Amino acid sequence: MKNKYTTLFWLILFLWTGFTGPVHSQEHISIRIPGNGEKTVLNTGWYARRANEVTSDGNQLSISAFNSDGWMKATVPGTVLTTMLNNNLFPAPEFSMNNELIPDIYETGNDFYTFWFVRPFQIENLPAERQVWLNFRGINYKADIFLNGKRINPDTHEGMFLRKSYHITSYLRESGTNLLAVIVYPPDYPGNPNGGQGGDGQIAKNVTMQFTPGWDWIQPVRDRNTGIWDEVSITTTGSVKVSHPYVVTKVPGTRIPSENQKEALVRVTVELENSSDQTQSGSVVCETDGKYITQTVSLSPREHQTVTFEEITIKNPRLWWPNGIGRQELYDMHISFHQDDEISDSHSLRYGIREITSEKDPATGGRKFYVNGQPIYMTGGNYITSDWLLRLSPERYRAEVRFHAEMNVRMIRVWGGALLERPEFYEACDEYGILVFQDLWGTGDCNGAWEDPMKKDSRERRWEYPDNHSLFLQSVEDQVKMIRNHPSLCLWCGGNEWPLAKDIDETLKNTLFHRLDPERLYISFSTDTLFTRNTIGGVGDGPYGIQEPEWFFSFRSTPFNPEAGSVGSPEVESMREMMTEKELAGFPRPERRTHTTWRYHKDLGYRDHLERYGDVTDIETYSKYAQIVNYDQYRSFMEGWASHMWEWYTGILIWKTQNPWTSLRGQMYDWFLDVNASLYGTKKGCEPLHPQYNIVSKQVELVNTALGTHQISVKAGLYKPDGSIIWEKEEATTIHANSVHRMFSIPPPEEHEGVYFLKLELEENGRPVTDNIYWLCTRPKDYRGLADLPQAKPEVKTTLQREGDLYTGTISLAADNHISFFNRVKVFDKNSGKRILPVHYSDNYITLMPGDKKEIQVEFSSLLPRDRIEIVIDSWTSERLTCPIQ
Repeated sequence: MKNKYTTLFWLILFLWTGFTGPVHSQEHISIRIPGNGEKTVLNTGWYARRANEVTSDGNQLSISAFNSDGWMKATVPGTVLTTMLNNNLFPAPEFSMNNELIPDIYETGNDFYTFWFVRPFQIENLPAERQVWLNFRGINYKADIFLNGKRINPDTHEGMFLRKSYHITSYLRESGTNLLAVIVYPPDYPGNPNGGQGGDGQIAKNVTMQFTPGWDWIQPVRDRNTGIWDEVSITTTGSVKVSHPYVVTKVPGTRIPSENQKEALVRVTVELENSSDQTQSGSVVCETDGKYITQTVSLSPREHQTVTFEEITIKNPRLWWPNGIGRQELYDMHISFHQDDEISDSHSLRYGIREITSEKDPATGGRKFYVNGQPIYMTGGNYITSDWLLRLSPERYRAEVRFHAEMNVRMIRVWGGALLERPEFYEACDEYGILVFQDLWGTGDCNGAWEDPMKKDSRERRWEYPDNHSLFLQSVEDQVKMIRNHPSLCLWCGGNEWPLAKDIDETLKNTLFHRLDPERLYISFSTDTLFTRNTIGGVGDGPYGIQEPEWFFSFRSTPFNPEAGSVGSPEVESMREMMTEKELAGFPRPERRTHTTWRYHKDLGYRDHLERYGDVTDIETYSKYAQIVNYDQYRSFMEGWASHMWEWYTGILIWKTQNPWTSLRGQMYDWFLDVNASLYGTKKGCEPLHPQYNIVSKQVELVNTALGTHQISVKAGLYKPDGSIIWEKEEATTIHANSVHRMFSIPPPEEHEGVYFLKLELEENGRPVTDNIYWLCTRPKDYRGLADLPQAKPEVKTTLQREGDLYTGTISLAADNHISFFNRVKVFDKNSGKRILPVHYSDNYITLMPGDKKEIQVEFSSLLPRDRIEIVIDSWTSERLTCPIQ
């Protein structure tokens, strides 16, 4: 491996030194210095170059006339590697084994990925009596910053998770060109990507994300995400800055979403900073819900002061509830500091009125959460950043969080080997009602939970990571202040499966969170006994492979399992964007090992579950069978846990609901943002009001994870493959909030051999609520009979509307007198044949029993004209259908 990288390094270096780049003219982009409460984002006009190719230091570089020859157009926010990829220096690392063609920092040394980033600009306006601030929301890992010949950070920036603001008024040129220059250094200890979890563990000596040297679900990120990876902005203030507001809401008693509400309380504090050398006096004002609270304040020169407003009473508040429980109501708040009829600075935010409490449930031993006084059964998934190279965007965040809401889950765990996501992620969680279980930056693998021969240091040494404890705590303080006002934020966790270094954990537990966010639960690690009780030995989470559906109903797991996972191969179109046809032909087969590229993309394996549906002869049949297994696996997963709600369990979080790169395991949607059947199996199993078949007890169960009581009619029917009815039964019952009601048994079909179907239907007041269709067999684990279902082409009607770049539509499906099995809707560009992604479907992988009708809502964004949009249906019982669009 080392010889390969050494040769590749010198080849890249040779090519690099002769590289003049695509830049032949300077872009001195003018920027407008923003007014009060605004910001100007510097996300264009940057250039980059390897530092050892720049002969001048930062003072000289930033004061001289900038010549862009030999510099690349840079991606900011972004990383060194994303800039290199966007300049076509390397092939896309997500495809095939291209990532092996990119030099790894462990082999090349840190200098290879140490880069200058420069941004020339001119000022359109410089408001009088305003202070100008340059803000960095994330640099990895170290940086020195220069502006117009002066270094503006007195101490070298260090740490991935630390925002910084610099006062730059005196450095700016009102006329002519300003030049901002930032030299960015990689983590001090990038670590050896030796195949271990986090490689050799050295990455955890830094205060940075730990997965970048590789994990069992991802390959190494070659530059360890070095760069100006998050937003850079310019803001202005008067002499007094307003920062770090903290909003706490109290909702006494037990509330019901649909009722008029008793009053709630809002408590607000805010930090003020006098950046001048003179005493400053004025009024700080908080405005929300039509209320105007003011307080007179005097600040000594350079003083920081925390101001506490009088408590605000909100009458008949619009409460915030989790997904599937109630609405996600949000309020606006505006805080400003006034001096002599002028506003020095202001801060706007959105918050939700809700109160989250929890207890260690005495019945199960799991942590039980209450929102507004109501117990909430927690279903959810683990989330590991949106993209492995930190190509983050608000649009991608919204799509991903919306996928979670659409699968009916209520919680996302932001896993500790990655990062605290950006504020836009939590804003999306606020809007979609997804509670956040927030890890800090630690994992048992890197931080000493067990002996590990892949790690360089001993277990005892690794438990002392990172090397700079004060930097870690300073970073936690900053990031807590960044996201603590989001109603979706539910709890804090020190690290994955193991506590942080003892002094860090004690400070967090006893001091920091008590001071900064005392209303939220803090647990030392994800399997902390404060959170869950280990009933099965080991660390109290997992397992992670495919299971027999019966297992989910019969095996008693940890009472609140923070991570248990399974398979999740994507659809065939994504497979073709991940590998060559030759590599795809190496799909896993019982008689031989998986192709190298499949292993490289972390294939988890389906054991013999695919062959239960037929011979796997090519990538099409592999993907076809994988989706039906995905659906059944995750529906069984969620139904099995829900079957024992409050009896064994208070919650379950899937490992994982997504992947930040082109992985072949544990995902509801893939890196391309295409959904697969795992999402819709989970969606079905997590319905708030749900009929299900317990395949162990052979009973119909009715699950209600919401807060209302319902008078329900449950109908069950068994069908032969030809669509004829074998047996049916209907029964009325009452299902109470937060409960499981076990109903009648399903008899085995008499005088029938092979595959058959079970359909469960719910009606309330004569109106259909939902249905749930199972494919079963009288022979154990033999579903090959599904291939012999009669051909059934559903009648399809499609409407599609467009407003701007947003398309919305309805697809109506109607079955004839046969079963129309496992219909998958997809959207393409008719001309190119490429998928349009992401697409949000109200349902997918639809099975229709004879005479059934279903409507599917679709929504996606595209700049393509309507006549380029093609909607198709892939079905088990029909050739591909192209939907006529009205």
